[in-house]
Amino acid sequence: MRVSFRDPDGNVEDDGQQVWRRVQAHAAATTAELLDSPLYADLVRDGLLIGVEEQHPQADGSLLLRHRRVEMPTYAFEWTPAMLADAARLTLEIQRRAWAAGWNLKDAATSNVLFEGCKPVFCDLLSLQRRQPADPPGWLAYGQFVRHFVLPLLAVAELGRTPRDIFLAHRDGLRAVEIAPFIPWHAHLGLAMWLHVRLPARLERRRIRSDQKAAGASKAGGADGTPWLLGNLGRFIDRLESHGRSLSTWSEYTGNRDHYQAVELTAKRKAVEALLSEGRCGRVLDIGANSGEFSLIAARAGSQVLALDDDVNALHDLHIQARRLNVPVQCLHANFAQPTPATGWRLAETLGLPQRFAGRFDLVLALAVIHHLTVTERLPTTQLFEVLADCCRDTLLLEFVPRDDPRFIELAGPNMDLYQHWDVAFVLSCAEPWFELHDQQQISEHRKLLRLRRRSAHAP
Repeated sequence: MRVSFRDPDGNVEDDGQQVWRRVQAHAAATTAELLDSPLYADLVRDGLLIGVEEQHPQADGSLLLRHRRVEMPTYAFEWTPAMLADAARLTLEIQRRAWAAGWNLKDAATSNVLFEGCKPVFCDLLSLQRRQPADPPGWLAYGQFVRHFVLPLLAVAELGRTPRDIFLAHRDGLRAVEIAPFIPWHAHLGLAMWLHVRLPARLERRRIRSDQKAAGASKAGGADGTPWLLGNLGRFIDRLESHGRSLSTWSEYTGNRDHYQAVELTAKRKAVEALLSEGRCGRVLDIGANSGEFSLIAARAGSQVLALDDDVNALHDLHIQARRLNVPVQCLHANFAQPTPATGWRLAETLGLPQRFAGRFDLVLALAVIHHLTVTERLPTTQLFEVLADCCRDTLLLEFVPRDDPRFIELAGPNMDLYQHWDVAFVLSCAEPWFELHDQQQISEHRKLLRLRRRSAHAP
């Protein structure tokens, strides 16, 4: 059971099966008002907010709510820059609608956003509060929005950072004073940079909170200044996202696969398409997805796909493509050999990757990746199949790359003598406790596709 604790108005309980929100008595009336409002109905209808499926008033005046569960929660440190930008745009859109309806977002943290496929959805109902005459003018969560979205995206665009290294180290995002001195001078040009970065940094150096200044800056224009601010932030987010992608080791892999022959790629595509046509692959995990060629094939076949890769730029491109095509591909920036751990207070605020993956996928694609995990990461092959079995409940499609393959030779380098034993028989023996060979297909002079079935998936 995981229980949130930072919001004084309520907490969320997640037992792995259902998600319950307990609203404290002092916030129950406002929450009930929100649930009856056109704003709530519109946000849920348009897929921007996770709705409430059950309401249970309690004897002590509190309110117990049940939400539908997002099947594969991911966190900001597993997102691509484009995903972070989409989460920012969602937050701005909800604030824009809330402001027009007389409400306000009190929180604008990345933790309030989850992804379903390539689409972000807001999950913190209690962040929406009715505006009161005594409230200070402006957007109360502006400073938090800048810390969680604007400054991290700026650090990605100008400093080569990634959401992973930012949010694993900084739960509450970045402060302007931490990064402003390192931003190139030419990037400081423009009103948005002055308003959201340079001015807060200057004020922080004077030990004045940036969100106080933001609230004060709204006084001159009154309530009408907030829509302008939201628009300015949205345009700034668009600009930062457009500069958030750079070249990396694998980001150009799909276009430069000179070690593959056309017939080999065609055979792989046909094998994946044939397997998916059987209709048993509701959820697919693509390990080492890269630019997502096979993830997109699975998504077009009707599967819900989780595309995992350690190259953030390749996944950045994939997310943008999935968003454009509107297909159910969810990107996750992680290293399968060094899975994301549980984090936060008592290691209970976020779930570790193995826990989220357990028993989750009907099909696991491990195409030209096992030799990387064995040679580059030096993982014990038997243990590797044990971990794959934990997340695979039916089929594992594995591309076997032998030791005489040029790519294998390149990876092994001076350690080639360590892999005298590496052949199909060895790999199948390592997989044998959990998988059995269903069929195999030669797709090139060197490579084979092995279709393995999870033993427990069809045991009597």
